[in-house]
Amino acid sequence: MLVHPLFRRLLATVLVAALGPAAASAQSAADPSPARPAPAVTPGDVCSEDGLSTVFRCVFHDIGQIGGHASLLWLAAGGTVAGGSLLLDDEVLKLMRDPDQDTSVAAGENLGEAGLHFGVPAALYVIARTTGHPKLAALSITLVRTQVVNGFLTRSLKLLPRPRPYQEKATPTKGSFPSGHTSAAFASATVLTRRWGWRAGVPAYTVATFVGVTRLQNIHYLSDVTFGAALGIASGLAVHTNILSSRHASIEPIVGRGKTGVALSIAY
Repeated sequence: MLVHPLFRRLLATVLVAALGPAAASAQSAADPSPARPAPAVTPGDVCSEDGLSTVFRCVFHDIGQIGGHASLLWLAAGGTVAGGSLLLDDEVLKLMRDPDQDTSVAAGENLGEAGLHFGVPAALYVIARTTGHPKLAALSITLVRTQVVNGFLTRSLKLLPRPRPYQEKATPTKGSFPSGHTSAAFASATVLTRRWGWRAGVPAYTVATFVGVTRLQNIHYLSDVTFGAALGIASGLAVHTNILSSRHASIEPIVGRGKTGVALSIAY
């Protein structure tokens, strides 16, 4: 039977229109284009957050960050100054020795207690979460993480058998070097300075210095306190979270041939 050419063209058009989408669908199913892989999440990305879980998830990451440039610089400077302080330890001890400790010693001890530097941020975190202040909650978590780093490093160094001025033998895990109260106070002061600049840094470092000075009265040697301060600053620089992403100020030691000092930069 003969089919009119016009009818054949019409039939071919209908078949193409009907089967074309189905063929394309079948080809797509048989040969799917490779999906883009999800971006890898690194520990640094996770630990730049400031949720409660980071206190536990980022312990080893935070401790590892003590190897960063700024922290290492402070540790090196602290070691240098502490080494020089050894020559003055006995002289300063005699100068500061007082059989009747005044109230400032008790105040310094309380202000440098590890329980205070863990407890206050923990309480602030609960208050901030309850009242809806996420930035304060984030800062609280950052302070806790910083004290975890500082506590680990301080307690590890206290295994060194250095007796306190009033001891003949060192107590295991409670050696005189370095001053834990001083390091805790300087660690918190460094975080507050990184968050709010010198508006918070000046009073925070003043309190930390007060803590360090009071520890010289019959409790620690000068070298314990100087290295404790540097260790606290290094710990405060090791933790990096989103709440600290904008730096208002920085302070770095300068140690070199014929020059020793501190470099201060303030951003407005």
